[in-house]
Amino acid sequence: MSNKKHSSYALITAARNEEDYIANCMDSVVGQRVKPDYWVIVSDGSVDRTEEIVRDYARLNGWIHLVRKEPAPSQVGFSSKVFALKKGVEQLNHRRFDYIGHLDADITLLPNYYSIILDEFERNPRLGIGGGYILESISGEFRSRKANSPWSVAGGIQFFRYECYQDIGELIPMPHGGEDWYAEIMARMHHWEVKAFPAVPAFHHKPSDMRRGVIKEAKRLGEMDYSLGTHPLFEIVKCLRRIKLKPYGVSAAVRLFSFCKLLIERCPRVVNRDVALFLRREQLLRLKQFAMGLKMRDL
Repeated sequence: MSNKKHSSYALITAARNEEDYIANCMDSVVGQRVKPDYWVIVSDGSVDRTEEIVRDYARLNGWIHLVRKEPAPSQVGFSSKVFALKKGVEQLNHRRFDYIGHLDADITLLPNYYSIILDEFERNPRLGIGGGYILESISGEFRSRKANSPWSVAGGIQFFRYECYQDIGELIPMPHGGEDWYAEIMARMHHWEVKAFPAVPAFHHKPSDMRRGVIKEAKRLGEMDYSLGTHPLFEIVKCLRRIKLKPYGVSAAVRLFSFCKLLIERCPRVVNRDVALFLRREQLLRLKQFAMGLKMRDL
């Protein structure tokens, strides 16, 4: 790590009933070699001890700020997280930071995590979204999750250059999730680079399939892919490449079925035509590269 003073950064965390995880998350951020200048934690209608735990840390660290978002009938499920992040942005009070990061409350980081990420941004002025690789516990050992790829950053650890964050604009509330994917698409549409760094781990302690179950998660992913405008051919290839994932063939079949069901029913998508067309052009290019024998781990 370089010895020069790093640029300023703020973090935003949307937390709903995270009493089992958030203290460890906060310990890992408080222990960073390069601490954030401002950290907004938005309690998304929590009814457990989440807010009490955050208040305890905020009393000892003046740069930590707790905000509560009350539940609303129109802000449920995955959409609720987007509204919580939006409230977090509002709490920055128009302060200008060089970088803004999203951090999920069930993630922990090594002490040098943000110093390394900041160095990567400072080395590459076109880097708009960066982050590490998500590791999840498999048979008692943390391993890189299969969805990791060097050109996509998991939503729970997305770190944005301020100008890129402005170009992306407000995230769209999505019933099936995917606001992090949307952010990456918008960043690339504005000619920013998106890059994840395999050597920088982020430990995820509550995987999605553990919360919702493998089948429900596969159904959600198929619906999410459709809602963002994924090309049908790309979806087929993606699902075929996931047949070997447990339960063998089942989750891939459920994901593809959920996608095709919405496609046949001609359900409206959450993104506009320009975004969908941009994504499809990217996906067709990747399929062409894949057909030519190049390594495409994120299909």
